Formats: sequence, structure tokens, C-alpha cells
Amino acid sequence: MWEEYKAKESRIIRPINGLEFFTSGVYFNVTDVFPKFSVEEFKKNAEENLSKIQIFNYALKRVDGHLFWINKPFKMHLEEVEWTENEEIENHLKNEDKIIIPFKPLFEENNEVTVLYFFRVCQLKNNQTKLTFTVSHLLADGGTIFNLFDLIRRVINKETLEKNDEALSSFTGRENFQNLDESLEKPPKAWDEIPQLNILPRLPEPIEYVTIHYIYDYAPIKKFCEENDVGLQAMLSAMITRAVRKYKNLPKETKIWNPAAYDVRYSPYATEEYKKHQYYCNFGGLYPGAVGQNTLMEDIKHCNQEMLKAIKDNNNLRHILSSSNIINQETLQFIPYGNFPNHHTQAVANASLFGHATGNTPLFHIMCNTMYGMYTQVYHCYYTDDKLYIANLMPINMDKAYVDAVKEEMDKIFIPENITKN
Repeated sequence: MWEEYKAKESRIIRPINGLEFFTSGVYFNVTDVFPKFSVEEFKKNAEENLSKIQIFNYALKRVDGHLFWINKPFKMHLEEVEWTENEEIENHLKNEDKIIIPFKPLFEENNEVTVLYFFRVCQLKNNQTKLTFTVSHLLADGGTIFNLFDLIRRVINKETLEKNDEALSSFTGRENFQNLDESLEKPPKAWDEIPQLNILPRLPEPIEYVTIHYIYDYAPIKKFCEENDVGLQAMLSAMITRAVRKYKNLPKETKIWNPAAYDVRYSPYATEEYKKHQYYCNFGGLYPGAVGQNTLMEDIKHCNQEMLKAIKDNNNLRHILSSSNIINQETLQFIPYGNFPNHHTQAVANASLFGHATGNTPLFHIMCNTMYGMYTQVYHCYYTDDKLYIANLMPINMDKAYVDAVKEEMDKIFIPENITKN
């Protein structure tokens, strides 16, 4: 019984589950620029206010080789960075393809405790301050990180935060859902349908990552979606599946699947209480598959239909529930379950929508570790009231032909006037 470990570490809450095992080595980052503020005042305000938010009072600890969630009071971890030209947002965007994102997690207590959030601040020219907030994927997904960043923004503005007790879910997370049956704990059927296909090129080790942001006007994209009754995720799926076929010189009949992260708080099985949650990781993969159509507009509408089917099949909920059980709650043994798609050997390409963000120029990027023989290549999309951002996380030596193929489809789709021309 894992409770026995509490005798060795009284702060233990519970072990990480199978889904958390795979996200524990991933960190989300949001960077934005603010009117110049005092770092010392920010530290003081953060210590007074973020400590009231339960999510900032956790850490991970390794005990006898197993990872556990522990209670750990809020502690400010902040690095002040000296100014260079690339710290300025405009210069950074121009040179993103050369700026490596190092994997630098933060540890405490003889490297046994993993810190789950930290900050990086740089005083820019023109009376501005740039802040980067880094948080473990365990505490946030691509949507909820912007909710957390809004808290940071309020602290910078010297607002007083109210106490928030939204706590970590149980090992299974079943309390967040109602009327579940056993079939929903089985992996999505799509996982068994995805055939072998080598899409991503082999790259030499070690893998070093960069993130390139592509920025578009949001108003015409929003108008296109409303007029044609399609979603942004459908546009992303059309972009990535068309690009992959072009890159690999595949016939349009070739079916390509997209993980398409989707919030399980929208599930019909979600409890009313869970729907109100603002933090933590709530995304599961929908894995819609798409076959090429005769025109770009038909591709987008087809991808939209496949998205709706995957939502109806509750694939994102199945992903979360089945993956949680990969680690046995009692023995803590790793038990492989389901044919989780391999992006290197199967017909899968990743482009996911996060949702709405606030800020001046909010830049999202991921800091992640790399398993030997594998690497991450993924497109993430989010939008403000004015702009739509697509962040391409890729190895610095990624095949240019792949990147160019995706960018070509991106420009066809996210400049909507081009859609009817293709």
C-alpha cells in the first residue's frame, strides 16, 4: 500500500498516476511584457497573494524511486536575467529559430523535490519589464495556464487575490465525473485504428528545441469560423494533415490522425463542480482522423465533422481515465495499457487548440525532456482579441521541408481569403 510511504514523508498527498507520469517532464511557459515594475515588490506581493491559491502549494518528491505529490507551502523562485537584444520581444521573434530552449527543471532538498513553478524577469528598454512564468504540465494545460498567468498579472498590478482552495484531484479523478460506466475507462478505439507510418524524420542526438511563433489577425479568422460553422481545431487539423501528406508525398486518401487536445470539463459526464474548475490539467486527446478531400474548404469541413464525432465518442475522457490506470494505485507498478499512438511510427501529427489568452504579446512555449530515439514536434494555437498565435515546438535541426510544408498550409488556412483559392 502506498500509504506506507507517509511514514517516510509526512507531506505526501498521493502518488502520481499514469497520465501524470508522462506529463511530469513537461513545463509550460508564458512570456509577456508589462509596464516596468519592481522585482522586489513583485516578490513581496506574490508571497502574500499566491500563497492563498492552493495550486501554488504543491511539489513533487521522489521517495524510494516513486514520485509523489506533496504539500509544500508557496515559495518564490525567481531568476533575474540581464538584458540582451534578444530579450526584447521583437528581436526574439525574429531570431526564434536560433534560440534554444534548455530543459532546466528546478529541484530542492538534495534534488529529491521537484519545484512545479518559477519565474524569470528581465528589465527591458523603454520602461518595460518582461516576465516568463514556468509551470509544470501537472498543474496546467494549454488553457488553464492562461488562467494562472492572469493571477500573475493581477499580482503585478498589486491587486489582492482572494483565497482559492481548488485542490488536486484524486488518483483516478473519478470524482470529477458522474454516471460513468466501465467502458469509458477503455482507451479510444481510434488508438487501435492508427496504422504504421513513419512521418517524422530521424534526427541525430542530442535533441535541442526551439519554438517559432506565427502570428495572424484574428478578426477575419473568427468571421470565417462563424460564417462557415467550423472551429479553429478543424482548421488546425486540416493544416497539419494536408501538410503531412504533401511532405511524405502521400495520396489524399491517406488518413492522418491528430491528438487534438480537448477539455474534459466540457464532457457531458463532468460534474457541475468540476466544470467550475480553473486550474490543473484537464485536456485529453480526441484523435480525430482525416482523409483528404477535393478542396481546402471541404478538408476543413471534413475535419470539423471528424472532431464532432470524436467529441461524441468521449475520446478525450477515455484518454484521461485509461491513462491514469497505467500506474497501479496500490503497488505503484507501471502497467502498459492500450495502444497509445507513437508519433514516430504511426500516422499521427499534432496540432492542438488551447483557446483564449489575454495579454500584450503572450508567447507560449514548452520546455521538455526527450526520450532516447524520440523527439517532440507539435503546433499549439491560442488567440487574443486581436491576434491568433501558432507556436511550433520543434528540434532546432528539424527538416526544413516539413516546416515549410506546414507553413504553406498555415498561410492558406489562417489567411481566410486564401481558402477559396485552394
